[in-house]
Amino acid sequence: MVVYLRDRTGVMFSLEDGHLARADELIEMVCEEQGLPQEAQRVFALWLVSTLMDLRLKRHHQPHQIAQKWDELCVLYTDAKMDEIQEAEPVLMMQRDVFYPKDEEMQIQHEEMLCLLYHEAKYNVVEGRYAMFTEDYHQLAGLQALIHLGRYNPKEHILSQYRANLIKFYPEHMYQQKTFLFFPKKPEGIDCEELFQGAHQRRSQEYANLDLTKDLAVLYRKYLEICWTYPFYGSAFFTGQIETPASRWKKLVLSPPDTHVIVAINMDCISLIDKEKVELILSVPFTEMSWDFRDTEFDVDGEIMPSLFIQFACDTEDSERKDLTKLLAIYSREAKLMDALINSCVKRKLASPGIDYVDSGVFGTDSVDGAKAESSLKKVTNKLDKFCLTTYTKKGDLVE
Repeated sequence: MVVYLRDRTGVMFSLEDGHLARADELIEMVCEEQGLPQEAQRVFALWLVSTLMDLRLKRHHQPHQIAQKWDELCVLYTDAKMDEIQEAEPVLMMQRDVFYPKDEEMQIQHEEMLCLLYHEAKYNVVEGRYAMFTEDYHQLAGLQALIHLGRYNPKEHILSQYRANLIKFYPEHMYQQKTFLFFPKKPEGIDCEELFQGAHQRRSQEYANLDLTKDLAVLYRKYLEICWTYPFYGSAFFTGQIETPASRWKKLVLSPPDTHVIVAINMDCISLIDKEKVELILSVPFTEMSWDFRDTEFDVDGEIMPSLFIQFACDTEDSERKDLTKLLAIYSREAKLMDALINSCVKRKLASPGIDYVDSGVFGTDSVDGAKAESSLKKVTNKLDKFCLTTYTKKGDLVE
């Protein structure tokens, strides 16, 4: 049995009764093998990961049994065809536990644990799961270059090297050329590889006195510090779609295609990222929302998907209407998994003093912890014009 890590290494075990091994037992064995402290067993969890779906295993789960049912789970929770499911074989991955509090992660000093968290964050950045400001992408690429390419050397680190490495340091949307009438359209401004080179040079100067052979934990932590400022950090990721807004006459002619989104859920909030544009379009703390899962009735064609409804307060310019809420439908085969995760997150946080969470399906009027929400969402501007939303009062009366 092999348990993989996000740094592209794996830990192999020969177990007599491997098919009976529990997730918590395997986590303990990996931590011992890697020389990680006891706390690592709380920081990390065992996941079954494929190109189609990521599934966090509970501590008592037996990974072999779950893997045996993987095809059935993919049929239930994805839109993939059977040949795609058979090709997307899952692997066991030890990665950050979605239930581990971010404020506790910020206290970690152990270099190897920081290294594993860094590699996982880097993976999510490059895969486009983390929708960030452009300047943060360059800052992260500069840190990554310092870690993996060493200190900047103008004789060694030439522009062509940075161009060849873009795929390893940036999400695709940062460097790909857009097409116009089948011809590539050169993006305006400085090329990404030049900005990449400049970021590497600046980071090298900033950490000129750092011993790169002994003090990499400083760089791992700096990389994570940038990621921590975003509300979706530490999330489990799902795929879904939302209805794209359009004028009435456009709807009469041709219904616009749905917007495909990445749904990120962690201990504090739910975030939506436009999958095509890699743009954060919504982030709502659990303290400011209610939610409801709606399954589908039997559908012969399988075209109707389950849905997760989230209802949240909204600002309005109308001074007389401060009691409005918005209702958004997220359609996804994984909606049931999203609902279960939100329920688990809220239950785990209920014991926290000073936080009042909303019960599923019932909107509360006094549930907002304003200071915490402002802190965790400081980089978010919700783009409500991207959604088809239904407006209600907090009493439940339909407005529009």
